[in-house]
Amino acid sequence: MIVEILAIGTEVVDGDVVNTNAAWLSQRMIELGHEVRFHSAVPDDEVLMLDALARAADRAQVVLVTGGLGPTVDDFTLEVAAKFFQVPLELHQESLERIRGFFKKFNRAMSSNQERQAMLPKGATVLPNKLGTAPGAVFSLAESQFAFFPGVPKEMQEMFGNFSRLLPKPATELSRRRKVLRCFGLPEGQMDAALRDLFKGRMEIHGTQVGFRVRFPTIDLRLRSAAASASEAENNLSTAEALIREKLGDCIFGEGEASLEQVVGALLRQKQLRLAVAESCTGGLLASLITDVSGASEYFVLGVVAYANESKLQLLEVKPESIEKFGAVSSEVALEMARGIRKMSGADYGVAITGIAGPTGGSAEKPIGTVHIAVAYPTGEWEKNYLFPFGRDRFKQVAAATALDRLRRILLANPS
Repeated sequence: MIVEILAIGTEVVDGDVVNTNAAWLSQRMIELGHEVRFHSAVPDDEVLMLDALARAADRAQVVLVTGGLGPTVDDFTLEVAAKFFQVPLELHQESLERIRGFFKKFNRAMSSNQERQAMLPKGATVLPNKLGTAPGAVFSLAESQFAFFPGVPKEMQEMFGNFSRLLPKPATELSRRRKVLRCFGLPEGQMDAALRDLFKGRMEIHGTQVGFRVRFPTIDLRLRSAAASASEAENNLSTAEALIREKLGDCIFGEGEASLEQVVGALLRQKQLRLAVAESCTGGLLASLITDVSGASEYFVLGVVAYANESKLQLLEVKPESIEKFGAVSSEVALEMARGIRKMSGADYGVAITGIAGPTGGSAEKPIGTVHIAVAYPTGEWEKNYLFPFGRDRFKQVAAATALDRLRRILLANPS
């Protein structure tokens, strides 16, 4: 069935709230075998809301509406829906008792405006809210089915489970397989060029749809296969993945939701190795990413933010003559920082970052965005300089990710 997802709320249209509900609902409906064609959003305006519902009824068989079910003055989605369906609102006693019970559970007084949430379009199927107060509602009009959910993501997601059981199965049953390949090291354009000769049609490789999604500083390749049988769908997906991996190689660092820091952590744990990092321009971001992973204490020993030159000299044993001759942002200093943090911590691997985040401090020889990354490890050393001419925040993100990715590649290439 053709699906439209409609968000209601001035805060969504103004950009104050990111509409994550639409992404989540799209994924769930696709998994159920339906076709999501439209995403739309309108402010809290009765005329615009009525128009959006009418357009959705004309072009979709399932319309999923989020937002505007709360108790405040700007929550009137179901009032507008009742006008659109040409039915009155009526009190749903069971919902009212649920709302009263919710406040009693938390020993809080219930204000009179909360009762508005129990006023539902006559004839609607009620979707109980197990996590909050506002119930949802399902209403059929001609050939379209409308479902109204709260805008709170957790409440909407829990409620969707009950709604999905009301949906008819797709007319044509297809077996579907999905996979996400996570990539780093090549920009989106170069990845597309590397895969170009594999594409049959605009977006397909061996019966599998391929899409790009930038999640700076990484890029996702989204693979989707649909076929008459599970084995055919699986075969198409596996073949497409193998072809892609052959082209992109170790640019692919993981699958699904795996992050660079999770992949690196798994390698360190598997190899029983310990890591320490010394940072300057990234200001502790690299250590923060590493320790975002649960269980990082098994392999992460120490992180030092040596921002001033004095701290590089005192803590990491960087040579004064290295800074004087080459500058704090240099191959020599990066390597000495990596050696120093490894020696200081007793870790197997030492990673260092020093650079110029900007927007000031650059020069003709070392422009803003220059960064040196070094790794010291039991069997050798590695160092490279890069130029990332982004804003300060993005510079730090891509520099930290580059350090993690280089560590990943070295770990894969070395037995210890």
